[in-house]
Amino acid sequence: MYKILVATDGSKHSFQTVNEAIKIAKPLNAEVTVLTVAHEVPLFNYSAGLASEQMSMLQQNMKETAEKSSKEILDKTEAIFRENGMEVKTMYLYGHPGEVICQVADKGDYNLVILGSRGLGGLKEFILGSVSNHVAHCSKKSLLIVK
Repeated sequence: MYKILVATDGSKHSFQTVNEAIKIAKPLNAEVTVLTVAHEVPLFNYSAGLASEQMSMLQQNMKETAEKSSKEILDKTEAIFRENGMEVKTMYLYGHPGEVICQVADKGDYNLVILGSRGLGGLKEFILGSVSNHVAHCSKKSLLIVK
């Protein structure tokens, strides 16, 4: 069976990616997994004067917020696939998005990885977003970058 991994970050652009994924996956009756990755945020710049207990609480709160947001993204994305008569698997992970997408694609033996050219990142100085650029260089799988 043809397997497709769709990476999304909940941005408007990533939902265009979902629509492209549906156009490809539906006629192939492909197995689709939707992945969202909450980006790890280093706290060393913000931690001056915080006790280790406070740092731990701050990190835990950030993870919980990221998990809640990611669940909402996955629920919304899954609903779009279901509206188009398709079932999907969903996956939430925490880490560096580009690295995690590549790892999941390789371990899951996907035939195609689909992601947007840019997402929620604030910097737009690159032709490709930093995540899509990273995946383009590290992925061993076929890749569709939706612009």
